[in-house]
Amino acid sequence: MNHHHDPAERAEGAERTGAARGLGAIEGLRITRDVVYGRAPIHIHSQPQDRELTLDLYQPSDCQPGDSRPALVMAFGGAFHRGDKRQDEFEQAGQRNTPVSAYCAALARRGYVAASIDYRLVQEDPDPGATPVIGNPQGIPLSRVAHVRQLLGLPPATAEMVWAGMEAAADDMAQSVAFLQAHAHALGLDASRIAVGGFSAGARTALGCAYGERSPVAAVVSLSGFMADDDLVRLVAPGQPLPPALFITGEHDLDYIASQASRLHAHFGQVGLMSQAWTVPGAGHFYAAERSALDAQGRDATVGEAVLAFLEEAFGDPQRA
Repeated sequence: MNHHHDPAERAEGAERTGAARGLGAIEGLRITRDVVYGRAPIHIHSQPQDRELTLDLYQPSDCQPGDSRPALVMAFGGAFHRGDKRQDEFEQAGQRNTPVSAYCAALARRGYVAASIDYRLVQEDPDPGATPVIGNPQGIPLSRVAHVRQLLGLPPATAEMVWAGMEAAADDMAQSVAFLQAHAHALGLDASRIAVGGFSAGARTALGCAYGERSPVAAVVSLSGFMADDDLVRLVAPGQPLPPALFITGEHDLDYIASQASRLHAHFGQVGLMSQAWTVPGAGHFYAAERSALDAQGRDATVGEAVLAFLEEAFGDPQRA
């Protein structure tokens, strides 16, 4: 297993800046930075080349080779244009999200193996691959992408450019899952108990990985994720062995995410798949793990508690190694 590791980085990043927020973190964490999980093509319309894909691995401090711990792979948010595996914390109207790296750190302290992954971005002109997830590229909502590109000083993107980035991200996450499964014994994880998740673009990536790429995962955690109706009906069909999903959205989330949230949950029920839907009252697109959320039955929990409870329902006790 190839990796680059700087011990000085262990005390830096998400585990110091908010790992405990809403997730009840406890002591005991080991982090390995920049583990190479694969390579993938970029700059395909100019000077094609492959680049390394890396992940940061979060393990309990007592994790040993041969353990069979459940695992969660997380993808960062940023409209497929910004953010990275260590920092995807953004603020809008005084509200700030908890970065996916912080979820990984807190879950590792709870007994999980977690990975925050790098993936190719739209402006890298990535190869979309040969396994399309999105059926109608022209139907991709571009309002958030346009806002972020403006913030970054980039010209407007075409739907095809954004589609290629989304497809590449799903391919990359699927490659990270395959890597973890191939190295499950060495990393102390159970290859049959791997979940994927993420925030915003990362959540959409996780949904594409699980239901489009058909990556063999056991659960999906979607923090403000999105699937278009046509993709939802095509990819999540009755009689298929697909994983359960957790959908969390802000009450005032991005318009296309907020309007789709209840339909995602309802469709899963219609095809016989387990899902949970939680709404964060008063929240926009960015909300912290300690924010209160309500599910469809009116139960109250923090976002972090909802994530933990869902994973425990899907996987059982994470300490069962």
